[in-house]
Amino acid sequence: MPFRSLLIVTACVAGAAGHAMLLADERVDYLQHIKPVLSERCYVCHGALKQQAGLRLDTVDLMLRGSRSGPVITPGDPSNSVLLERITAADLAERMPPEHEGQPFSPGQVKRIRDWIEQGAPAPDGEQPEADPDEHWAFRPVIRPPLPPVTSAGRARNPIDLFLARQHRRLGLTPQSQAPRIVLLRRLYLDLIGIPPSADQIAAAEQNPSPDWYERRVAHLLDDPRHGQRWARHWMDIWRYSDWWGLGD
Repeated sequence: MPFRSLLIVTACVAGAAGHAMLLADERVDYLQHIKPVLSERCYVCHGALKQQAGLRLDTVDLMLRGSRSGPVITPGDPSNSVLLERITAADLAERMPPEHEGQPFSPGQVKRIRDWIEQGAPAPDGEQPEADPDEHWAFRPVIRPPLPPVTSAGRARNPIDLFLARQHRRLGLTPQSQAPRIVLLRRLYLDLIGIPPSADQIAAAEQNPSPDWYERRVAHLLDDPRHGQRWARHWMDIWRYSDWWGLGD
């Protein structure tokens, strides 16, 4: 082989070897390659909602704290890391995630987790676990807040008006005057039962001298069967488009 060709081949081999070494030393990005996979496959049983065997995997610190049996990762030592052992187990009774709950980790995902552990299982500073579902606003107890002070007599017909008035003051806004009775009546009917009031109903409301005519009309419309029909139809329309699974075959 000519000397020039030998140099070219040697350079190519050295370059390929160097490239392979570079890939072997490539750092695994925990937030990009590890945490999303664990979130998808593991958090349902080992996250904030459920902690089977007392184990959470939503932060590296919690992995080091481990389960009732101890840590599930040993930084720098993949062969001594229970996490890797369980996701690669040949016995389906031992493998995680369980067969009935998801596909096994792919070879590429396993390799990245092994490389990450071998590189010391680095974690981002200040990593936070999943939020406790019980802290979601929908599950927190309802507490009646203290009412803002009344600053404009006659404006507040109910407690909600006091909160609106506070925001008006904060933003420097002047509220509109109250809508005419016929406008209030039409809004009520259209919102609660979906049809406008009749001429007789408008006339009766216009001639009603009671100061609580509005509240009485609200209570009357809430008791009207058409109120239930209107909103049941609304929610059934929404549910129909989301009910793809059903409750049986």
